[in-house]
Amino acid sequence: MRISGVAWRWVDGRVAALLLALLLFLSPRRSLAENRFEYRYEDYSEDRGRMQVQTHSVWFEYDLHEKVVARGSYVNDALAGATPTGGPGYPGQEFETVRMKDRRDAGFIETAVRAGRTLTTPQISYSEESDYRSIGLSLTEAIDFNQRNTTLVLGVARNFDEVSGFWQRQSRYKGTLDFLIGVNQVLGPRTVATLNLTLGYADGYLTDPYKGINFFQDLPPFGPYDPQDPNLDPVPYGASAPERRPSHKFRQVVLGSLTHYFAAVNAGTEASYRFHHDDWGVIAHTLQGVWNQKVGKRVVLSPLVRYHRQSAADFYRLRVNSDPGFGAGRLAFTPDNFFYAQEGDGVFESDVLTDPDSFLIVTVPAAPDAYSADYRLSELETWTVGMGMTVQLHDRVALQLAYKRYVMKGRDGVTPAGIYPDAHIMTVGLSANF
Repeated sequence: MRISGVAWRWVDGRVAALLLALLLFLSPRRSLAENRFEYRYEDYSEDRGRMQVQTHSVWFEYDLHEKVVARGSYVNDALAGATPTGGPGYPGQEFETVRMKDRRDAGFIETAVRAGRTLTTPQISYSEESDYRSIGLSLTEAIDFNQRNTTLVLGVARNFDEVSGFWQRQSRYKGTLDFLIGVNQVLGPRTVATLNLTLGYADGYLTDPYKGINFFQDLPPFGPYDPQDPNLDPVPYGASAPERRPSHKFRQVVLGSLTHYFAAVNAGTEASYRFHHDDWGVIAHTLQGVWNQKVGKRVVLSPLVRYHRQSAADFYRLRVNSDPGFGAGRLAFTPDNFFYAQEGDGVFESDVLTDPDSFLIVTVPAAPDAYSADYRLSELETWTVGMGMTVQLHDRVALQLAYKRYVMKGRDGVTPAGIYPDAHIMTVGLSANF
């Protein structure tokens, strides 16, 4: 939901979008851009009413000069519903959830300046929620070669974020730095290929402040949890402590796409593959295909299918076998199951170790350095299938309608199946050239 990496999305998609628009005769092409305004409404609704996100967005492109174009966007999101905390469910529940409600305002402004064979695009973006604030800066350089049949794209982006939430009441810093190098190649009068490599580094508070984890250590033969001593043997359900992710992440992303126009059927298609790897142990593959079929003079139908599969993060687990109140070490209990002493407190050494046969001694495992029960870091796969339709209402006005079905499934055989969301996504948009 954050507005980060806007420049990258523009670089990845602009060649394909411009080619399809040209090939399908949806709009004429000018020297650098055409003054354009778009409005879009999108409704994301998860099954069983779990979470709903309603998004209003506007986007514009305006010629300031024959070689200078200004672009900008404003996005307003409203979300409400329930989200899994990461903790196991209470009796009768598959997993624990917490209710959420928030709004987000975000946007960006950029200028694209043409100088000879070079297009320079600086951008600034901003996003704000009740618990998240982000400022982003980026610079993209597109250099044409080979009579503009080859374009080298270089980019750098830096985000400065402040994060807070349920487990983190005070704002914490989070930063990201991304570098992009890409090539857009015209392979023929009807075919364009794109290949991009992105290297990204994030540091600071990378934990989700709304996700927790269950600390639970079974202590037989000492019996059930004692509510009079909440630090001892925590309850085996609910999130009892915040998750903890590494404070840095290095990721590498390779994206390749091929766009082609089929003159015989008056249609265009784009197929893409995205490979993701990071030092959290996540390896992901994403395949997507879009077919744009022109029907008559004013309608374009666009069926879409997208498949994503990823491995789990190295530190993903459903619970932590430890005790946040005691940490690693040994505990001593009296024969009637009452806690007596902890290793290192002096009493353990003076009383327990001198007479170990009079006590029951249990070792509490140390908690790992990082842990998260966030299902989004588990081994999973997603499918997105849908249909879009563009109707040219006027030479300069177009209506966009789309429906997509989103399905997520776990693949580890351990994470509760119901925790993975399925959703309906409906979009209505209106664009105008002027």
